[in-house]
Amino acid sequence: MNLLEQRYRFVLKMLPAAYRAEREEEMVEAFLEGAGQACDEHNARPSWREVASIAALAIRSRLGGLGATPRYRAIGDAVRLAALLGLGYQAVIGWIATAYSLRALGYLPGQSLVIPPDSQMPELLSIAKSLVWIVAFAALALGKMRAAKLLATLGLLYMLVMAGIDAVTWPRLVIDSGPQILATMVPVLALLTAYHPDAPVRRSLPMTALPVGLAALCIAIALPFTNTWGMTVAPGQPEVWVASWIEPQGLTVAAFLIAGLLCLMHSTKPAWRLGLAIVAAPMAVARSPLFLIDVEGPVQSFAITLIIQSAALLMLCLVLIVASLRVLPRPAVPLRGGS
Repeated sequence: MNLLEQRYRFVLKMLPAAYRAEREEEMVEAFLEGAGQACDEHNARPSWREVASIAALAIRSRLGGLGATPRYRAIGDAVRLAALLGLGYQAVIGWIATAYSLRALGYLPGQSLVIPPDSQMPELLSIAKSLVWIVAFAALALGKMRAAKLLATLGLLYMLVMAGIDAVTWPRLVIDSGPQILATMVPVLALLTAYHPDAPVRRSLPMTALPVGLAALCIAIALPFTNTWGMTVAPGQPEVWVASWIEPQGLTVAAFLIAGLLCLMHSTKPAWRLGLAIVAAPMAVARSPLFLIDVEGPVQSFAITLIIQSAALLMLCLVLIVASLRVLPRPAVPLRGGS
């Protein structure tokens, strides 16, 4: 066994043991045949393209789709569920932001002072950003994977670019926006990795309308506690204790807690428990009140509620992960031939 073959076998260890036991010899032979004269070179190494292809195959085989072993199929379904829930959340937020922007621009009733034309660009950018997430979720619900991945990547890149600008102009904003970026990045990465060519694709036209319905429900819940469409409550008012529960992210936390408890109370599939934990964990980080660290006075009661929500979500995630691991199918036992 020459040095190049040893290095190919080392890189192939990224693959699951059962997959490697079945196809390692065939893959090593193909790689060595493709290397040609490079096999005899001093310090020969696999190319970066080959390493990247093996890494992609390792991710694809562990996030199983059609024909995968029960364990990796369950893990793949969990990550795909996390992508669906995460993009659905972004779509709901997008519909809410679009409604507020249209109202601020004077296209919806209830706004006494319309933004002047020379100050409308931020609202127009907010609508454009929201539409990216709305259409991305609709594409995912309709099984248009390429469009969903492209739009979700554009939405994430926009957030990263804006965070980079904030790092230069106002570094404190990066600390505030970091958890929100994490909560957005996790479902986007789940979408890009778990929806590979072997992944099952379910198409549902009614699901495309679900975010707008949930957005209308969020606004309807918030309106009784606010005199306007604004989501803020003045410090010192009794409503400050419920303010963290009636805004969109707070309602999402409540929904996650209820869904998690239901998953634990009933014998749900491990993919549901694990998928909910994957998307709820970054939400718990995003719910941490980092932006209120330097704030004093009555707003501290708001921060206490956020800490309780974040801790409850983290605890729920740990319980869901443990519960899902207990019922997750065991990995297949590798059957080696002549290696």
